Amino acid sequence: GVESLRDRYFAYGHVQQDGRRLDEVLFVLMRGPRSFTGEDVAEIHGHGGAANVAELLRCVIAAGARHADPGEFTRRAFENHRIDLTRAEAIADIVNASSAKALRVAQEQLAGSLGDVVNTLISGVVELTAEIEAGIDFPEDGLSEIERTKQTKQANDAAQHCLDLAASFGVGRVLRDGVDVVLRGAVNAGKSSLFNALVGRERSIVASNAGTTRDYVEAQVVWDGMAVTLVDTAGIRASSEAESIEGQGIEMGAARAEQADLELFVISSGEAVKTDESERMMIVRSKCDLAAMADGAPGIATSAKEGTGLEELKKAILDRVTGGASESAEGCVVTNERQRFRLESAGGFLTAAAGLVERNAPAELTIVELNAARNCLAEITGEDVGDEMLDALFARFCIGK
Repeated sequence: GVESLRDRYFAYGHVQQDGRRLDEVLFVLMRGPRSFTGEDVAEIHGHGGAANVAELLRCVIAAGARHADPGEFTRRAFENHRIDLTRAEAIADIVNASSAKALRVAQEQLAGSLGDVVNTLISGVVELTAEIEAGIDFPEDGLSEIERTKQTKQANDAAQHCLDLAASFGVGRVLRDGVDVVLRGAVNAGKSSLFNALVGRERSIVASNAGTTRDYVEAQVVWDGMAVTLVDTAGIRASSEAESIEGQGIEMGAARAEQADLELFVISSGEAVKTDESERMMIVRSKCDLAAMADGAPGIATSAKEGTGLEELKKAILDRVTGGASESAEGCVVTNERQRFRLESAGGFLTAAAGLVERNAPAELTIVELNAARNCLAEITGEDVGDEMLDALFARFCIGK
């Protein structure tokens, strides 16, 4: 029986059902708490292949097991204090990673990069709270100017650390989810040729007649380990010149651009620019093999035919969407809105606490702000979260893991 099996020892055998041998397998029993979930866990290692695994799964279900709910094993590990909530979220990100950088960021969080930083922040807030509470017990001593300056700096430094981490969400989201880039511009500006050159294979129809692309075409690529979705849209021209179907395509392209991380406004090298760059819009010059750009003219010069400027454009896109941190923005970054919101909230409470200490306000008021900051940070690691939030978080998992 199972009771006689050695802990963490592979046993060789066969799975049989109704006298029919299904597969030869390895079976291992990992008794809690030395398992991922902290509970007793059994694993059956069979041969790969969808049909074979399905057969083994049906056999296990027939014996009394059930399918795991989304994220159930990870939730059990969290509830049994084997991992904190940042590590649980990292597992979902690992499963869903679509690029090498997304995977590396998730692995850093799974290793505890964010959780360790947050725990250090919590320890600092608890220590500062204890110092201020000591002043309540001995009010006759009062705070010296040096002590008040020190405590103000501690609270401000912690607040800034929280806000810096929260600000990394922009980079973390892009590293996790990838980049959404839309090509727009006038008809026959060379968008589709540039799109195909960036994709590396022909996805958009390229022709000399204006208005070839009628709606938009998408393609997924990976640049420097980062997932990028490129979208080629219908060329822009006056609505009076566009057919009704083409006009709808132009509107669809405009709507798609509004959802994107970055819009590339494509214009032929020899033409005048009638728009300015912005944080979400970059000017790209196409067909630089046919006409040279004027000195000082804005935009990155490219040629889909000769491959000129393509690598420069790719790097510029990644730098723009990551704030210039496309090479180094890995490690301790915030990758979801839940973490960002609580870090910003903690930063706000700590800033308020610093102001109260600086003004020599009653210590009780400062402690209220510090406790609120500590609670926000504790929610990041999962010390103080409700079942409703956990249900929503683990519902993100697409599989039982």
